[in-house]
Amino acid sequence: MNRAHLTAPLTEHAERRSIDRNIPEVARWLLLEFGRRSPAKSGCVSYAFDKKAWKEVERFFGRWRMKEMTQLKNAYLVQSAEGAIVTVAYRS
Repeated sequence: MNRAHLTAPLTEHAERRSIDRNIPEVARWLLLEFGRRSPAKSGCVSYAFDKKAWKEVERFFGRWRMKEMTQLKNAYLVQSAEGAIVTVAYRS
């Protein structure tokens, strides 16, 4: 397990969005740990869950916890090339 991202800093924008959108810290960790990476604008990287990634999360936690966490399945974040989390949101 890669723990280097556990200290990924949040920009002020990302911190506000995380609070406004009620996205918990565990969602950011799960996205960075299990989410699928894809290129985003300005050299950033986007992390989101696809079906395979979410199955990995289910295996990690066990299915009994997943009912409480299904909303997180639609979360995503964008991380800058420097490693700061730029924004977090839920896909609509």
